[in-house]
Amino acid sequence: MTAIGWAPKKNRDGDVVPNCWITDAGYTVAEFLVDDLQVFSVTAPGQSVAMAYRAGRAGVVEAITDHMAGRAVAKFEGEAA
Repeated sequence: MTAIGWAPKKNRDGDVVPNCWITDAGYTVAEFLVDDLQVFSVTAPGQSVAMAYRAGRAGVVEAITDHMAGRAVAKFEGEAA
């Protein structure tokens, strides 16, 4: 699996945005809970809507890696792309 660096995302005032990261390639990853389940949204660089939702970090890395390689990425895990 490709190593993707994540750093805490900061707002325009320089404050860290809780549960939100930006990758070396500019993808935004945000963590939140849905019915007590951990979910990550993945937003591509320059976009304002999440391209994918994943249940774990491995799924996030896979979605980003596939997107960077030009492969189709399913919006939700388990769906066809």
